[in-house]
Amino acid sequence: MALKDTNGNRGQASLLGILTLGLLLLGQVSTTMAQKNALDWLIDMPDLDSTVAVGMHPRGLLLPEEVPVLRKKLAEERYAGVIPACREKAEQLAKDLQEGNPDARQLAESAEMFALLHLFSGETGFANRAFSQLERLFEDRVIVNNPISRGLTRAAVLRSLAMTYDLCYTGWSPGQRNLVNRQLYKLTYTTQANMGAEANYSLVSNWMGVRWGAALFAGMVWDNPFPEEPSLMDPLVWDATKRLMDHVRENIYPQGWNAESIGYHLYNWSFIGPALIAFQNRGGQGNSRSALEMLAPTASEAVEAMAPTMVNIFAREGLTGMKPDLSDDNLNLGTGLFGLAFRLYPRSQLPQIKWMHDYLGDSSLYSLLYYPEEVRSKNPAESGWLNHADTTQGVVVFRNRFANDKDIVAVFNTSSRRISGHKGPDVNTFRIIGGGVPLVIGAGRTGKIAGQTNVFPQVPDTDQKGKMDAGILLDFGFDGSGSGFAVGQGSNTGVQEHRRKFTVCYDKASAAEAVFLVEDRSENGRIWRMATPEFNEVSLSENGFTIHTPTGYTLRVIALGSLGRQVVKEGKVPYGGRLSRVNPGIVWNGRSYTQSKVIDLEMEGNLKVVMVLKAPGQPEPEVRISDDAERVFVGNLTIALE
Repeated sequence: MALKDTNGNRGQASLLGILTLGLLLLGQVSTTMAQKNALDWLIDMPDLDSTVAVGMHPRGLLLPEEVPVLRKKLAEERYAGVIPACREKAEQLAKDLQEGNPDARQLAESAEMFALLHLFSGETGFANRAFSQLERLFEDRVIVNNPISRGLTRAAVLRSLAMTYDLCYTGWSPGQRNLVNRQLYKLTYTTQANMGAEANYSLVSNWMGVRWGAALFAGMVWDNPFPEEPSLMDPLVWDATKRLMDHVRENIYPQGWNAESIGYHLYNWSFIGPALIAFQNRGGQGNSRSALEMLAPTASEAVEAMAPTMVNIFAREGLTGMKPDLSDDNLNLGTGLFGLAFRLYPRSQLPQIKWMHDYLGDSSLYSLLYYPEEVRSKNPAESGWLNHADTTQGVVVFRNRFANDKDIVAVFNTSSRRISGHKGPDVNTFRIIGGGVPLVIGAGRTGKIAGQTNVFPQVPDTDQKGKMDAGILLDFGFDGSGSGFAVGQGSNTGVQEHRRKFTVCYDKASAAEAVFLVEDRSENGRIWRMATPEFNEVSLSENGFTIHTPTGYTLRVIALGSLGRQVVKEGKVPYGGRLSRVNPGIVWNGRSYTQSKVIDLEMEGNLKVVMVLKAPGQPEPEVRISDDAERVFVGNLTIALE
């Protein structure tokens, strides 16, 4: 009897296996066939085939009454190069797409470029060329017709598709409008539903800002073909709005710092910003600033929090600006943040935002659309922006001035709150940018600790990863001129009871540009390490070393009370792990550098280090420590030691 049951079970299992295999094969064939029909296999809406998409356009980034104003502006001599440059870029992109298999993102960008040309000129031919690129886009099976494709790419395609629809609507035939409107709904649906198998679904992650920002923007420009009935887009818009609010609350701390770093804030807001603008444009509200207050209130402090870290150092064409590389980030800035801010932020912040926009040379589409000619810019130093502290993140910023590319920025970080992604091992670290170069850096986009400026129990291996424990910001203070101090505790490098005090002095009494004092106490700290870009030269001395920059500035590093102490070694480590599109290395002065120099000092648990930044031609100020080891003197400046 038992043998009979066993054989019966085997027979049933074999039959089930055959049926399963058949269904899988049928599913593969069906999916392949269905994907040719632009997601109809997943989202079939035959009722929309013969409907007419009717709505007011544009209404995403700007309103109809603003179009003539924009075109009048473009007719002015100072904007004479905008349309030719846009046309050249559009033609080159279209030419590149004629070769080989077209990439969905490039097709979407190409359509968007022609849509912008239609907006700028009003010529119908540009709208038709945009539509031709969209027809090719709708046949894409890798991204567009794959509902679980990489979500960041799908969201970028959706953003471009929505912008193209909104800007080309007045130049298209009813048939063209209806086709694109239908495809826009389907891509919004899949992006709202998921971000692909490889996504980071943590609420704090920028993936979610990209997802809901793209979906909300698309939902704001989509046209309901049945105006007497509830819109098919309403549930998607409602969900995107609520989820975007949840995301921003987690992603931007109450004092303005981004949980994932400045670089990820810029990327994230390239999706969130347009969505907020489209949201406040609904119903013809125009320049209302309610969107930031309603959907992203914590972001109201973000510009003031992050602007003090940004220096207008030339990196390469189209990438001017540098910032600290905290939290698994790189050193460079992108464009667009301040241009978007013109439309979103309260008028009280616009003078400072305009100053930063001009200082950094921000030149995005948003600058063209929203630049406030009537606003008088105001140097942020006059508004107290030289210092900032975000106690949630545990970050403290010290800046000497807002003037030019030689401005000095020092940042101390404890990573007091750890999130699911982009949490570099940088507890109790500091960064310095000054004299036109990054002077003191971190490890870049990597979890490895060898490139960190920090204290270690031994010389770290190149591939050694850090512990992701959070640190604590114990204390900080400012003097009103950009100078101040911060005290932190914690370690990602295996150092026990590591306490670090970081003091910044911009006092002219030192006869130097800046003086930095680092005081470390620990139980097992043996290596004191500083990292600097490989283009800086390093010369060693008995009690420290000097960094010589290509711009002529020098940073002299002296271990106090350690005369005769030898530098352990000077070496190199890869910056940011492996290079990639999102990890370009250290980009400065038109080149990308792949290595960091690291310089190690020996220590026995405790060490005090003073650093003197000197401009070209400045005399070298005398540095000495008092007999009782309670004070350090730099020129005529006195700093008390712990």
